[in-house]
Amino acid sequence: MKHENRLEYTLIAEGYAEYAFIPTYLKLISSQYGVKAIRSRIGFKGGDAGKSKVLKEAADFCSLAIQQNHQLIIVGVDLDVADHEPEQAKHAAECKIILNALGENYKKYGQQIVHFVPVQAIEHWLSYQAYKTGVASRFAVNGVEGKPQDELKRLLYKGNNSGPNMDRIAQAIAERADFDELAKQSRSFAHFHKQVTGFLNQYNKTQPS
Repeated sequence: MKHENRLEYTLIAEGYAEYAFIPTYLKLISSQYGVKAIRSRIGFKGGDAGKSKVLKEAADFCSLAIQQNHQLIIVGVDLDVADHEPEQAKHAAECKIILNALGENYKKYGQQIVHFVPVQAIEHWLSYQAYKTGVASRFAVNGVEGKPQDELKRLLYKGNNSGPNMDRIAQAIAERADFDELAKQSRSFAHFHKQVTGFLNQYNKTQPS
């Protein structure tokens, strides 16, 4: 039986859907690398923290995760606006804000930190793959970022924006998602996905076979 390496990680993010989609994504992607991903209790699970709170408390959460020897820290906020330009300057600027908020932690432990900034919001990533569950029609590549977040929330959650319903929908989409396809549909997801797969490649090299 092939040995499965254990990976403890901390997720620091804004809302409900992030805490359903990203752990499911990481579980599925990690399994492809023979890694079992275990999320810690550090973070804002079960609440809608909002961007300002994430940025304010990310450094302290990150320090705690490092002290507890968590191998991976994932930090993310929504961009909250569209970004259609080829270079995605707004997305890049928001990524820099996250890394600056982490301060010395990122300078010392950057190889253990992955960050994400969905253009508009996490619902835009979900919407691209929602056709897999029959919730929505298939959208064109980069065809969702111009849609308001409220419109996509109505599409995904059908007017029920309660935490449990958002969790359920986000997890169902993540379980059926084609993440390589999503990386082609959304440049902001591709930025995140590339970091995660790069980390997992390196992580496996440091673990016993």
